[in-house]
Amino acid sequence: MKVLIVDDDIIVVESCRRILNAEGIETHIAGTVEEAEAVLHIEAFDAMITDIKMPKQDGFQLIVWAKKHRPDMIVLMMTGYLIPETQDKGLRSGADAFIAKPFTPDELISKLYDTLK
Repeated sequence: MKVLIVDDDIIVVESCRRILNAEGIETHIAGTVEEAEAVLHIEAFDAMITDIKMPKQDGFQLIVWAKKHRPDMIVLMMTGYLIPETQDKGLRSGADAFIAKPFTPDELISKLYDTLK
């Protein structure tokens, strides 16, 4: 399995990367929406885990773009603001599932595998 992790917080990115790599999952990282789009132009992934609050463009814009260009890719939205409005906007954007920050390694792995089913 191959997963793209998108977040401007390097601590979150590296934490996700360590968790997923320990499970044998190949990871690639991007710190901005622009970086993620550039990677997705040339590479396919089974899933993308993206934050919502990022500089310049937010994760909702990335989700819309990703679903248009990589419709088969699963999108897991992560946010520290998992409120009904955020979930609704995520669903309208095309997110397949949500995870609230902070999360445990088990929660991340479980949510990712459940979403891929």
